[in-house]
Amino acid sequence: MITKGLTMPLSPDDIRDRVDRYFAAWRALDPTAWSACFASDAVSHEPYGATPVQGHAALKTLFHSIASALQEVTIHAQDTHISHNRAAVLFHGQGVGKNGKPVEVKGIDVFEFNEAGEIQTFWAYWDPATVLAKLRG
Repeated sequence: MITKGLTMPLSPDDIRDRVDRYFAAWRALDPTAWSACFASDAVSHEPYGATPVQGHAALKTLFHSIASALQEVTIHAQDTHISHNRAAVLFHGQGVGKNGKPVEVKGIDVFEFNEAGEIQTFWAYWDPATVLAKLRG
């Protein structure tokens, strides 16, 4: 399908499946599965406004910087809106830090997929200061 010059080999169901894989990797606290969701040269703006990271090694470091403070997490897409090769996802998560404290996170993730179905660019909108303070406090 061609839309405004954009080739879109992924169906909306394919995109939803890839979004689900992303959140499943978080629930499993699995850095390998999480980074495999991304293209090898992907760029992540997590959270938006922070210095972007690029490539699998930097993505795994980013994942560990958050996941290392968690002992468990449940996080799910609540609402997914798809347009062309992008998905905007309202998400909600709850977890327990390694410090034993509960934490909640809500936000919006925006995924841009390449033709191989990998996340090429990612933007995350959530409140890291509040979440990380609870996890590290």
